[in-house]
Amino acid sequence: MEDALRYWVWLSQCFPCGSDKPCELLEKGAAPEELFQKGREFRASLGVLQPRELNRMDAVSLEVADLILRKCREENIWVLTLEDELYPEALRHIYGAPIVLYGKGRKEALCGTPCLTVVGTRKCSEYAKSAAANISYRLSKGGITIVSGCAVGIDEYAHRGAVKAGGCSIGVMGCGLDVDYPAPNRELKEYMLLRGGALISEYPPGTPALGRNFPVRNRILSALSDGVFVVQAPERSGSLITAELAVEQGKTVFCLPPCNIFDPLYMGVVPFLRDGAKAVYSAEDILEEYEAQWGDKINRKAALGKLVSRGEQGPSPLKPSAEVERKVAEEPHYQPSRETRPAEPVPEELQEIYRLLAKEPRPMDGIIRESGKKPQEVLAALTELELLGLVQAYPGRRYGQA
Repeated sequence: MEDALRYWVWLSQCFPCGSDKPCELLEKGAAPEELFQKGREFRASLGVLQPRELNRMDAVSLEVADLILRKCREENIWVLTLEDELYPEALRHIYGAPIVLYGKGRKEALCGTPCLTVVGTRKCSEYAKSAAANISYRLSKGGITIVSGCAVGIDEYAHRGAVKAGGCSIGVMGCGLDVDYPAPNRELKEYMLLRGGALISEYPPGTPALGRNFPVRNRILSALSDGVFVVQAPERSGSLITAELAVEQGKTVFCLPPCNIFDPLYMGVVPFLRDGAKAVYSAEDILEEYEAQWGDKINRKAALGKLVSRGEQGPSPLKPSAEVERKVAEEPHYQPSRETRPAEPVPEELQEIYRLLAKEPRPMDGIIRESGKKPQEVLAALTELELLGLVQAYPGRRYGQA
């Protein structure tokens, strides 16, 4: 198996990511090992490659693949090829399908479950963060796997919502999986793996997070899911590339309606809404679409129930490594709450709202009046406190300390 794998990795290195040439060669009936062993004349006879592409294949040695596989073993990274059973079926049919995927976590997370890709700008508003986290939390509770890119901003809050729900989340990276990018989300990625999710990339270990990688990566983000949810995006945003690819791939596009029609951070979603994208006012708007296709795999009752309380313990589908267990013990930020552990410190920027709460729930309107803040700022703070397990939401838009 390892010997065959090295030829797949070799072939993947002969072309830039996003190229359809490897798939064209495979469609001609040529196996990766055959392409290597039979040399330039055989490759040229297939009628697929230009001279410069033949030259590139001549220049890539098998030792390159061996080095990549050695690094994968060192970093505990698994490798899937197009011929593997667990390779995501949705990726097989897109233009430029990656013939090799590198991954960490649970391979099975890539197959057989309803997925939603959540995207948006890195420089997002508090309202957008709140929406991304809250809706992702509820969808994850309802059995939907959240897919995003692990970037700061909307991606991060979508993954955080899924992690807090104890659900599965997949991160699609634009760099090697051994590259610490983005550094602020290091612990978040570990918790995604702890919850039975996965991190995947078409880029081999050691590939830096170059700007040109991410637009290429976006075709995988859109292809993995049945729909793409654009939370917030200005007119020039990489998130819109993902949404446009979703349209080309026949996927449903969901958009969060602007809370302010003059806010430039929402100008990217407006054209999609005008062209028929589904507006999302709650998780239920997405659940309705997914129930039609996935039936009993969607748990509407769980999705629309109350948010998890401080004393509830989410499931742990994966047994973590000793390193992750150590970090879990040291860093409580994403850890499911337990009644027996000390209270989690309240972040400084949330303390003003937290101090207005008590054990007895009180209406949000009263919290808004006393704080003197805008309603969307209070809602964002309350949602953040909920996700940290510090606040409990009650029916009737009431909140109390957990």
